[in-house]
Amino acid sequence: MNTVQFDLGGGAVLALPTSTVAEKLIGSLKQATAPVTGRHKIGEYLSGQGGIYIGNIQGDDGVLYGLITPNQDVGTAAWGPEGDLDMSAWDGLSNTNALSDKYPAAKLARDYEADGHCDFYLPSRREMMVALANVPNLFEKSSWYWTSSLRGSYPWAVAFEGGSVDNSYRFTEFRVRPFRRFAI
Repeated sequence: MNTVQFDLGGGAVLALPTSTVAEKLIGSLKQATAPVTGRHKIGEYLSGQGGIYIGNIQGDDGVLYGLITPNQDVGTAAWGPEGDLDMSAWDGLSNTNALSDKYPAAKLARDYEADGHCDFYLPSRREMMVALANVPNLFEKSSWYWTSSLRGSYPWAVAFEGGSVDNSYRFTEFRVRPFRRFAI
């Protein structure tokens, strides 16, 4: 039997049958790319989609995406260590995939799972601005929220109380709200 080994750190290794890993990966990819049909009301919980529909975003790739967020934050975290990164203003999924586990805010968002979906990510600046415009009532007013986008070397953050969008130091701890998306 062929296995895939995962290094868990500290000398621990997890070996899983190749067929099991392939089945789970294919199932996850199908979930991540399967379109959600029908018209949706902004602020509506979409059963089986992991959260609340917050609106659409036109990606720079030409695809129209629907955005989903859970009804709660997953915690607070620093954005991450210094270093040069090329992050997208619109594609939080791509940004989060580019960030390693050294980036606490992205890791918190990426580790979130709901309704069988494990494709959550730290939203980009433009994705978070869709939430700011459409569903500000779903977010805490007492703090800022991290995005995965940068301005120079400073990450963008959003405050829902006054509608501010600004950049901040990476070591500051702000709230983290994961998003996921589906093609329309």
